[in-house]
Amino acid sequence: MSDKSKIAIQKIQSENVQKAVYKALELINAGEIMKKDQVILLKPNILGAKPPERAATTHPEVVKAVIHWVKKYNPKKVYLCDSSGTSKPGATELAMKESGLKALCDEESVECIPFEKTERKIYTVDDPLEINEITSSILLEKADIIINLPKIKTHGQCLLTCCIKNMFGTILLGNKARTHAKSALIDRFSAALADIYSVSKPHLTVIDGYLCQEGKGPSAGDVVKLDVIIAGYDPVALDTVVCQITGMNPNDVIHLKKAEDKRLGTMNMDNIEILGNSVQDVYRKFKIPKIRPVSAPLPRWLANYLGNLIFRATVKFNPDKCRLCATCWENCPVDAIIPPKEIKKGNIPKWNKKKCITCYCCVELCPYEAVDFKINYAKNVIFSWTGIITIAIITILSFLLFLWVASIS
Repeated sequence: MSDKSKIAIQKIQSENVQKAVYKALELINAGEIMKKDQVILLKPNILGAKPPERAATTHPEVVKAVIHWVKKYNPKKVYLCDSSGTSKPGATELAMKESGLKALCDEESVECIPFEKTERKIYTVDDPLEINEITSSILLEKADIIINLPKIKTHGQCLLTCCIKNMFGTILLGNKARTHAKSALIDRFSAALADIYSVSKPHLTVIDGYLCQEGKGPSAGDVVKLDVIIAGYDPVALDTVVCQITGMNPNDVIHLKKAEDKRLGTMNMDNIEILGNSVQDVYRKFKIPKIRPVSAPLPRWLANYLGNLIFRATVKFNPDKCRLCATCWENCPVDAIIPPKEIKKGNIPKWNKKKCITCYCCVELCPYEAVDFKINYAKNVIFSWTGIITIAIITILSFLLFLWVASIS
């Protein structure tokens, strides 16, 4: 018997999402983990209040197919849960409604409830890389089977959001922002993602590759109709295969390496068995975010310094799109965004570059896609103390060289 991680890739033909989901699950023998009277927890991506066609949330057709598959095994109870990216009360309920998942759950007699509306529990992280404990829903413990239903999207901070990143949604509302603030640099945040995933360890994953996002994902990207379903058990292998399908380098997705270090799965394609369609059958190179964090094995103090110095972004607001809805300033983990003195059309929030930790929460959560950012690496270096001192030293050395040349002429 092969010890390789089995990953099923199934193309969606003629818009028949259910057939593709069923085939993918059959290829990995997913029925073997199902029993009668189980409590099932479905964890889709419900980032924010976006309609299905924007591809920011797990598509209802994919969720519907999984619900129908689960029902074949006569479960005792099926829950669909997530916690939205914002800290505003009621945000998750609104996102569930706008994404079409609340209506679907009502039709299918599935309990659609935000994690923050359930009983909470503090979970200890085993062998932590970054965080020692998390507070989340008691359902992570009570569910017999957790099925992860991520969406394939690019991500401004992490490059890719899929299997491992999707379980960040088990962190409740504003606690996400606090995690960003405490683990601001990509190395530390990626380690935190691996720790968070390790708490729930979904038993099964079905990836929504029906409609995806590229470019300015995970909420403001361009929609890609990839027409693929991917299923498996190993989250690291699954995300690695997604990178192969979308033309990304898995080594650039830092949380994959962190998760592999935590023994959550493998990035080695030699240890992964592809079933169904091949990677080349569904390959489509994605546009990646223009700004990508850089990771290097540096001492923490040096990594913090360079991260705050070189990779500091400039946040900009589009006055034509901004509706002053307060999402950005209410969800900034370090209060780096403040509302204008007068709330009226044409005014925009103010951004404090000294406080900003470049977590991209404002960009990711803006419902009107009115926030953008860029990193001017040269300007950041030149106008830092490091840049000023370096320029001063070069100037002095140049002057001394000029005097020396003049003296021997």
